[in-house]
Amino acid sequence: MESGVVGFIAISVLLLSILWLIYKLGKGILPILFGSKHHDHSADISRRSLDHLPAQFIVFDLETTGLNAEEDEVIEFGAIRVNRDAKHHEVFQTLVRPRKPIPTKITELTGITQSMAELEGKQLTDALQEFVAFIGDLPLVSFNAEFDMAFLNNAAKQHGMQINNPVSCALIMARRAWPERKSYRLADLAKDGNLSTKDSHRALGDCQRALIVYTAAASLLGTTR
Repeated sequence: MESGVVGFIAISVLLLSILWLIYKLGKGILPILFGSKHHDHSADISRRSLDHLPAQFIVFDLETTGLNAEEDEVIEFGAIRVNRDAKHHEVFQTLVRPRKPIPTKITELTGITQSMAELEGKQLTDALQEFVAFIGDLPLVSFNAEFDMAFLNNAAKQHGMQINNPVSCALIMARRAWPERKSYRLADLAKDGNLSTKDSHRALGDCQRALIVYTAAASLLGTTR
């Protein structure tokens, strides 16, 4: 297993969540998209859910010590390397040792404590190098791409690196796919779609939810942009 890859996610498990989100947020749109509810279209559903996606792409999420990319720090990288035509996706996760103490409100939000970061975390240089190796030149997807890319680009710049991958935003896709919603917070989309909120505000948990939201939205819109 390559450095930083901590496990795999079965694609069949994610497909079920994707379809359920389409159904719950799409107000019964599933039969319209995939045909009569009286016929087994499971193979068609699986294919249609992934048709508009690149063969490989990265869904990533960062946990940080605040909202300011110039002053605050990344304390966790999480990423899923999606293999559209494979049976599993590779998963990357690592904590980062911050230079400054993690604020109490961030620990309360994420569950990441100062001791966790110090004992389990890596230096930002090492974590960033592993993350960049994991993503390669694949397209990137983040739930709030503007936020995550600001932190990622700032960290890369500090270490003499540059991120040139194309980027898509799952939040923008969600707004287009479900224009009548009042809230587009990832937690609210997950709750309304009956998705698990376990490990909310941890990088890998949010990656999985972002992937499901992004894929469901792409399926409804017929585009990944």
